[in-house]
This record gives sequence, C-alpha cells and structure tokens, in this order.
Amino acid sequence: MALTMTRTRTQTALTTLCRLIANVHGELEFIDWAMRLGEHQAYPVLEAKKQALEKQRDALYVTLRVFDPRLDPQTIGALNEWLKPFGRKVTTGAVRRYVRANMMPARGG
Repeated sequence: MALTMTRTRTQTALTTLCRLIANVHGELEFIDWAMRLGEHQAYPVLEAKKQALEKQRDALYVTLRVFDPRLDPQTIGALNEWLKPFGRKVTTGAVRRYVRANMMPARGG
C-alpha cells in the first residue's frame, strides 16, 4: 500500500508542477505578446511581472527536476488557465486588466 500511495502522491505532484509550469509559460507568452503591442506606459509593469515569472519558472524547473531529473521542463507547453480573471481570450482588453491588476500593491494580511 505504501508504494501505491507514494506513486500516487508523486504523480499528483508531477501533474501539479507541470500545470503550474504550463501556466507560467502561458503568462510569459502573454507578456511577450503584450509588450509587442507597444503600449509604453504598461512596459514597466509588464517587465517587472516578467522578471518575477522568470524567477518562479526557474524555481519550478528545479522542483520538477527533484522529482524526476529525466524530465525537461522547457518542453512543457503553455496553458492559459491563469488568464481567466482577465478574460477568456488574449486581447488588448485583457492586457489592460492584467496591467491594472499588477499595478496594485499587494495586500498585507
């Protein structure tokens, strides 16, 4: 039973890590697309968010390699699940909502 539970937990962890990585990949693609739009007032917000996501991506890559060193996290595709709060599609309106949300200071708790 312990082997089954371990295998299940490991597979669940790998699936979750891959989904997190895919969403970070998707968000980074979105930021690259948004930066090409040329709205210069949004550029500092997008650049800061991109740097934070790249750090998060690198940490997720390390974590994934701990679970399975044979996996190449760079081959994981992109998901847009993270986009739902800003709209269902990649649009200029989604970019505006995304930039506005990332300009607000984080709430303390």
